Amino acid sequence: MKIVSMRIPVNFQKNTVMTDRYGNHKSTWTDYFKCWATVGTDSSGSETSGAVINPEESLNFTCRWCSELAVVGSTKYRITAEGKIYNITYVNPMGFKHNSIKFNCKLEKSK
Repeated sequence: MKIVSMRIPVNFQKNTVMTDRYGNHKSTWTDYFKCWATVGTDSSGSETSGAVINPEESLNFTCRWCSELAVVGSTKYRITAEGKIYNITYVNPMGFKHNSIKFNCKLEKSK
C-alpha cells in the first residue's frame, strides 16, 4: 500500500434514527469519519453474464486501517466522495493485517 496514492478525500456517514418534536422517528445520515482513500475498480476479470457495467457505478475505496474504520459495516454506513454517494456492499479487511481496509461500493442512484 502506497500512502502517496491516497489522494481522494472521502467521508463516511452513519445511518442514525432521529426523533422529531412530535415523536416521529426519521432515518438520517450523519458524518462519522473523514479520511483519504485510493479509488479503483474491480480488475478481477469476473464474468458479468453479458451485462454492461459502468465502471463509475462500482468502485473500491481503500483506506488505511484505523479503529474508526474497523467498525464500519455495509448496512449502517455509506461513503460520500467528490459529490457522489456510494453504498457499501462489502468490507474487505485485507487479510486481517491491520494495514488497510477495502470498501466495495456501488453508486447510489439519484432519485
